[in-house]
Amino acid sequence: MAKNIQLKQELVIEAIRRGLDEGDAVAFVRQSGFALSAAGLIRHLRSMGGRGRVLELINAGKTNEDILEVCFGPDEDSISEPDPTPSLEAHESPLSNIVDLRATAQFETRKISIRVPGDLYEAIRLAAKGEGMSQNQLIVDLLSVALSRVPESKDHH
Repeated sequence: MAKNIQLKQELVIEAIRRGLDEGDAVAFVRQSGFALSAAGLIRHLRSMGGRGRVLELINAGKTNEDILEVCFGPDEDSISEPDPTPSLEAHESPLSNIVDLRATAQFETRKISIRVPGDLYEAIRLAAKGEGMSQNQLIVDLLSVALSRVPESKDHH
């Protein structure tokens, strides 16, 4: 499964390399046999440091594989699975309750349970049906779009 994500990320990089805009980039990835929404494209780009960072690496002459290695480190999936247990060092900092989303990007998906008001649940159900997608995918897409608009925080260490 992680190999599929890597292939999809390579296609996202290739779309940027070709200068495709958001809609054309999504279509390009889909034509290659991978399901991808605009929110998914944004999520992949953010995990690589943003469109500007990817363009910077392309302009530096990096291949798509090189860019993935710069962004995520060497591909070690075949060697060992990453340890999802956080190290004890992570709890020593007074800012340890702040989650670095880039650090958790190594995991494909996570499951959460949330309680929503009944009318919101019904609105999600109807919207998902109208869009022809699952409620889960609608919520993921909405959150991805909303989080892509949040300015990145600056570390003040």
